[in-house]
Amino acid sequence: MKLHPARTYRLLALVLTGILLVALPLLAKDLQLPSSRFVEVRQIRGTVTYQGRQAKVGDRLTTSGQQIATGANSSAVLAVDTAIATINVSENSIVQVKNLSLAAKGGRVTVLGVPKGQARIQARTLKNPNSRLEISSPSGVAGVRGTVFGVAVDPKGKTGISTLEGAVAITAKGQTVRINGGYSSVVFPGSPPTLPRLTKDKLKYKLESLSAIGNNKIRLICIVDPLNLAFLNNRPLEINQKGKIDAILPAPANSDLRLVVRSPLGDEKYYNLGAKLRESGVNSQ
Repeated sequence: MKLHPARTYRLLALVLTGILLVALPLLAKDLQLPSSRFVEVRQIRGTVTYQGRQAKVGDRLTTSGQQIATGANSSAVLAVDTAIATINVSENSIVQVKNLSLAAKGGRVTVLGVPKGQARIQARTLKNPNSRLEISSPSGVAGVRGTVFGVAVDPKGKTGISTLEGAVAITAKGQTVRINGGYSSVVFPGSPPTLPRLTKDKLKYKLESLSAIGNNKIRLICIVDPLNLAFLNNRPLEINQKGKIDAILPAPANSDLRLVVRSPLGDEKYYNLGAKLRESGVNSQ
């Protein structure tokens, strides 16, 4: 039987459509076609920058290298697509995209960096074995599959990690440590993670010395828990492995001197050192 040309074309079109419907999903998987992966800004307070401008609610980070940065007395809340995680970013912090991609069988790979500052992450359980969520710092990488935890990164890359719920696996220098809920670990640059220890409310500090050293400078020596971050008048302070801070800073105007100690989970405590500054005889500018 001879087919009419019009019917032949329709038949060929149907066959080609069927082939495309079967082949395109396979091609998309193999070729890793662009996805709709993103990290979205949900809340902002104060000075929060995105791509060199003030961020706004609804901004999306989609490619490697894009970042959100918070200024002094500022904060942001971010959300990873499909409700993978919510990230609370504190002041003077940066969160950046390292990798947002699709994996085999519907998996999603999410790698975010915190090069400085503090962030608290609430991540849902990842049921797909091909999915993973990682938070990196200059000192290590934390792997997550459903937990609430926080990271705190100081100017030299020292990283404190505290887990509130679930568990986090932190890897540095080829060694991995599992941090269960209620425990913490510290990673110093060039060193493996410390053994997990019970998280305690250690936002206290011990003042050893506060003195004038000339040229309108002051020197602060104190001890804090090395797990935490410390700021003096919004300036991040370096903390050594024993928790010691030895900082030289400009003498503040009006003897206004505020020390902030902040934990990886975002808890913080303020100390007014103005009275101690006046007692030491340091002249204000």
